[in-house]
Amino acid sequence: MMKGLGRTLALGCAACALLAALSAAQEKKSATPGGRSQAAREEGGTANTAEEALPKNVVEEMTRYAAPGPQHQELSAFAGHWTSRTRVWENPDAKPVEFSGSAEYKMILGGRFLEVESRSQMNGAESHGLGIYGYDAFKEKYSFYNIHEGDTQALVGLGDRDSAGVAITFSVTMDMPLAGERAKPIRAVLRKVSANRHLFEMYEKYLDDREWKVLEIAYDRAR
Repeated sequence: MMKGLGRTLALGCAACALLAALSAAQEKKSATPGGRSQAAREEGGTANTAEEALPKNVVEEMTRYAAPGPQHQELSAFAGHWTSRTRVWENPDAKPVEFSGSAEYKMILGGRFLEVESRSQMNGAESHGLGIYGYDAFKEKYSFYNIHEGDTQALVGLGDRDSAGVAITFSVTMDMPLAGERAKPIRAVLRKVSANRHLFEMYEKYLDDREWKVLEIAYDRAR
């Protein structure tokens, strides 16, 4: 498992253009007298905006899946600066390796995604990672994406929030080149403890499907 320690530490379009055009058209429409665009008024009402050229139901459906919703608003509660404490277990019976760090969460792309930039210190060296959380309104799933300077592998997963609204569990797969394993199943959990504390956990499985925790990062809001 020590061989995989570095990998574990690494964790912690046309439609878009059209939507942007629709948004810009709506803003321009609202800003002109009578809701008509400048071009339409100058040309005697012959010009159509991107919004006017599409059926109303198509616009509404696109907006439904593209606009931030309540799930994105919930993710925004993580925005801010945090201190972190990471623990990594070499095996189920080993004492964890511990190190400290920091993280900054911020909403990006119009409130559609939550970005977390993390830094940690171990043996005098700093490591840097980048993660993104989101909610796919079409799939009705939360999304997870993580990259780290210690690896070329990007970890990606989809997940669901529990009934209590406390934790989001993601199904992730990870390649383990040194162990000769591909697409190893990993369960990752983003767990809210309070407004000022949350955890990120990762679990692997034994051969008999029992789980053991391999990673835990505790985040405390910076004062």
